[in-house]
Amino acid sequence: MFGEGTLFIGIILAALAFVSLADIVRDRQKLFDARLTEDERQRLTRFAAFVLLPLSVLAHEGGHAAMVKVYGGEIVDFGFYLFYGFVAHIGVYTPLELAVIAFSGPLVNIVIGLVVLAWAWYRPLTPERVAGNYLLFVFGALELFNALVFYPVFDALGGIAGDWQSIYSRDTPLFSSLIALNHIALLVGAAVIWRNPRFQAGYAPRTGRRVKVIHTPIAGVPTPRGDGNTEAVDRQNDMGGVLTVAAATAADGWRHPVQLLTDAQAGGSQVILRWESNGFNRALLIHAMPGVPGEVGENGEPSTHRVELHAAIEAPSMNVPPFQRPLARIDGQPNVPELIPYIQRFLEYIDNWDGATVVSPN
Repeated sequence: MFGEGTLFIGIILAALAFVSLADIVRDRQKLFDARLTEDERQRLTRFAAFVLLPLSVLAHEGGHAAMVKVYGGEIVDFGFYLFYGFVAHIGVYTPLELAVIAFSGPLVNIVIGLVVLAWAWYRPLTPERVAGNYLLFVFGALELFNALVFYPVFDALGGIAGDWQSIYSRDTPLFSSLIALNHIALLVGAAVIWRNPRFQAGYAPRTGRRVKVIHTPIAGVPTPRGDGNTEAVDRQNDMGGVLTVAAATAADGWRHPVQLLTDAQAGGSQVILRWESNGFNRALLIHAMPGVPGEVGENGEPSTHRVELHAAIEAPSMNVPPFQRPLARIDGQPNVPELIPYIQRFLEYIDNWDGATVVSPN
């Protein structure tokens, strides 16, 4: 129907599908572990778009073919180009039967999308299923978007005389009106559910989205002044970025929802990871203090850059200040890969800390 361009685009998408499938198979053990990184999310999204979505196109055409048989028609041709397919048929149909045949393909996609999303939501949640849940959510969302938004708009503006022109035919006003009402209800319902805080609270742990980053100063803490030393301010900003990226990466996909607060202080940068578990408010404080050339520290040695990590724990039910203790000091200027193991290790330590432990982890 689209000419030679259809075949060419199909070949390109087939190549992308093969690359995406090979990528998933090669790294399947790492991809489907308990921690889901941003890079892994992108790879799973590509797999959903280039492998799973084309399979749903095949199911779409199968829906048309099945309904043609129900109404006694004969299939004379079939085509599948990954992103596009068709079922050519002949028969004697009423206008309503033609509309139902046209709707049977999108209906298959809508049902697949809803079932996949329900499966991702209701299946038992375990850390090892985070990647699978994310893949299901992405595929289900793409399936519904393609069936309810992209295809109808493309049909209306692209002049392809596709399914939705037959579905919304003037020859079937009652059927078309019922479909339109349900079409609108699904779109409005999807928007309302996505914006619902309860859904977001459930979606986050199911897909490993647990880090909320707040780039605002912490109340009561001074902001950096710089004192005209632009080099010192640049060093401070650079290290603040390192702390933020390392903390967000280390906490992403962890078992607890984590709030990440960034704070540019006078003379340093600080990142705080806060969460709640077992009745305690817990926090890991990561403070970077840049060294100043020419200055001497308290020990008489030249001032050097350092990163300090501290633990804090608080019992909300007790009217007492949070208990804090130092955990580690890293001399020098660590980079993101060097900081991540420290942060992950101390997240686990603080999470298992009962507030009275006095022995630091080795």
